[in-house]
Amino acid sequence: MTAIHEPLDSSATQKPAARLILALLKRSRGAFAVALVACVMNGIASVMLVATLNRALSTPSSADGALAWRFALCAVIALFTRVVSGVLFARLSQDTMAQLREHVARRVAAAELRDVERIGAAPVQSVLTDDATNVSMLFFALPNIVMHGSIVFGCLGYLAWLSWPVCLLALAAIITGSLGYHLGDKRAIASLEAAGQSQDKLFGYLGALFAGAKELKLHRARSQQFVDGQLGAAIGEVRDHRRRAFSAYAIGVGWIVFLFYGFLGAAAFWPSLGVRADAGATAGYVVVFLFMLVPLDGLLNNIPTLNAARVSLARIEKVMAEFGSLRVSSVSVSSADDAGFHTLTMRGVAHSYFHERDERMFRIGPVDLTFRPGELVFIVGGNGSGKTTLAKVLTGLYEPESGVIEVDGVAVDATNRAAYRERFTAVFNDFHLFDALLGIVDPNDASRAAADARANALVAKLSLDHKVKVVDGAFSTRSLSTGQRKRLALVVAYLEDRPLYLFDEWAADQDPAFKAVFYEQLLPELRARGKTVIVVTHDDRYFSIADRVLKLENGMVVNETRGGGVRAATLGVQANGTSG
Repeated sequence: MTAIHEPLDSSATQKPAARLILALLKRSRGAFAVALVACVMNGIASVMLVATLNRALSTPSSADGALAWRFALCAVIALFTRVVSGVLFARLSQDTMAQLREHVARRVAAAELRDVERIGAAPVQSVLTDDATNVSMLFFALPNIVMHGSIVFGCLGYLAWLSWPVCLLALAAIITGSLGYHLGDKRAIASLEAAGQSQDKLFGYLGALFAGAKELKLHRARSQQFVDGQLGAAIGEVRDHRRRAFSAYAIGVGWIVFLFYGFLGAAAFWPSLGVRADAGATAGYVVVFLFMLVPLDGLLNNIPTLNAARVSLARIEKVMAEFGSLRVSSVSVSSADDAGFHTLTMRGVAHSYFHERDERMFRIGPVDLTFRPGELVFIVGGNGSGKTTLAKVLTGLYEPESGVIEVDGVAVDATNRAAYRERFTAVFNDFHLFDALLGIVDPNDASRAAADARANALVAKLSLDHKVKVVDGAFSTRSLSTGQRKRLALVVAYLEDRPLYLFDEWAADQDPAFKAVFYEQLLPELRARGKTVIVVTHDDRYFSIADRVLKLENGMVVNETRGGGVRAATLGVQANGTSG
């Protein structure tokens, strides 16, 4: 039994960003823990290095072999822990990016078609590229944040051991600077969120750059206005928002470092702190200050990466939430395509959608229809009459808003809709041809040669064998005309061998000879095999081949006529056989 499930389980009580990152890390929590421990150990070893060096410089008489060996040991530990943490976090970065992309891809694949069409590809492309990269960069920033943070806190502890007044002054400088940094951080996060929204728009325009390539090249003014206007504006918006974000971070870092310099000056020149009274203590403060300055700067410069990842995680959760909650199918889909049926009935089925041409809500139905095995049904009607939408409702791609679809008296609902869809093979007018016979031929199966032979026989039957071969379950090329690619889609449909076939304007891009082959040979052949064949078409010269012709107007079935049916189809097959 196959069920669609959410691959990343998590608690609903946590914030979305934290919930997602914890779910991503669930599989690698051991490596993550080791990497964090290595970062902390690196910080401790680094502080021990500066403490040992400070002791050796402040009291030269104590700089014996024991101190040298301790210094060397700390250096080796610092090197080893840095390498270990760096390697582990690099692996975690790439593993997390891969898991995140798999999570998004599975979520989109499992979503309802209406949600996929409504949201579009641009936000998902943005999530899979820019946002996924930001999340992966978190694992490059995290070791630096932990190590540098450990060093800063370790140095503050060492300062407290040397002088409480000096330590408190350093804390005051860091806290004051952090308050100013926080104000800039809020503005930076707002700019990063705005940049994410602009990024979605940018990906939409980038898609149009390829989809509308012909129209742009035929119209110079249109091309200039699009590239310099819409596309250029989107690029500029992303740049400006990110520029403001990272400029705010740069100002915040500069402010904290400036305060730290002020603290350094106060510690060195404020007599009441008693620093001048002890030259050795002065040297120790200076060593600790200078050693702490670089980690502090590194810590602050990695915070923008942390916040960018946080914003990206929230965006990913938001985009995924738009696809709605995943529904689990409790019915086996592995055997649905093998299951026969006696009747498929639509009872009072209705569905509404936004009609772009009229800019209004358009409703199909209520529709009452029954389909049986071995039946050839044509659906006809003018453009915008609802034919393709009815086809999508019938195949289970759209959920009816009212009414019910029944298979042998069993209603199709959320629990078995995925299994119901598996009964159909469909080639829609806006079809996509994959480069391999996915789900049909297993490239690792020993019997794939027989499957290749059957596929190549169908390719030859459709007069494409001089251009395309099927090798190891994959097409040798897809660089064909739309009509030729539709013929390859027909090859895939034949190989799927489902009980119900639906063709949406398949013959619209075919020349007259192949239209005749489709209507007079292929469709009757499928019907003769007991398939239910439903064809959305405008080719009225072939209406007589159908058993029934359903006419749609404004979403309603206004007429149902009987075609020539089996008799006409049989005569057509015999005539073709004689002439062949």
